Amino acid sequence: MSVIIPVYNGTKYLREAIDSVLSQTYENVELLVVDDGSTDETWALVQSYGSILRGIQKENGGVASALNFGIRHATGEYIAWLSHDDLFLPEKLERQIGFMKRFPRFRACYTDYYTIDERGTTLHEVETPWYPRQEAIRMLFGRAYMNGSTMLIDKSCFDRVGLFAEKLRYTQDTEMWLRMLRHFEIGRVPEKLGKWRAHSAQGSQSSTIHNREAQAMYREVFEAFGIGGLFPEWTEPGDSPKTKAKAYLWFGDTMAFHRGWYSFADEQYLRSMEIYPPVGNRVRMKRIMNRAFSILRPGYRKVKSWIGK
Repeated sequence: MSVIIPVYNGTKYLREAIDSVLSQTYENVELLVVDDGSTDETWALVQSYGSILRGIQKENGGVASALNFGIRHATGEYIAWLSHDDLFLPEKLERQIGFMKRFPRFRACYTDYYTIDERGTTLHEVETPWYPRQEAIRMLFGRAYMNGSTMLIDKSCFDRVGLFAEKLRYTQDTEMWLRMLRHFEIGRVPEKLGKWRAHSAQGSQSSTIHNREAQAMYREVFEAFGIGGLFPEWTEPGDSPKTKAKAYLWFGDTMAFHRGWYSFADEQYLRSMEIYPPVGNRVRMKRIMNRAFSILRPGYRKVKSWIGK
């Protein structure tokens, strides 16, 4: 069993993360801390633990690059990823490995978790949903509900699907879960076994850059899966214009309703209309509704925020 902590300039929270792994009730744990080109005292902190963990230094390349470096050096049958600012609860690995042994049809599993602030104060309890493989694929387009720091993965999965996409700086986790779901079932352990820290220094807080990457990632994954991969239950021929248009309509609806990406959604609606122009294509009405929601939603959020104060 190998745990990988990728870290870049992480001295503020890294010690807590390391200690949470060393405190696991499951004893046969290999801990690899991958210093992704830090310029602060991160490496000195890693070295202070001596041989109780494996510290590895590399040039800065992002989270996916550090994870892949760790996976290549890991010797365990299972891989767990812990962000340097998050925490494992003591029984996390024991519970997940037990789950994987009891239910071998799952090749990976995630857990529920707590959200904490910079001081470690609990803010929320997060109960994650679970869906069968095909439904999970579609749900991940709307909501990235699998938290990377709660995931446990059979290392052999990477032989089939490859490693994390290093071109992605923010969405490498969701893209990986989608790639895995093309081949394997991912399970859920319905216990809160980790703590995800919300703080101002997180790179993923840069919403404009994050959204741009996420949109490009979802567009690429949508094309890679194709209609057969996303909707195998559809009875219409997958290569018919009507079916293709229907798929782009779903893609637009998902991006608008779940993510509020109205301009991006409109691109998918236009594509649907180009493929299947007849009046029977509901996309014309969808575009009108999409424009209306793009105008009304910001005001709704302001009112909701004001009411919540």
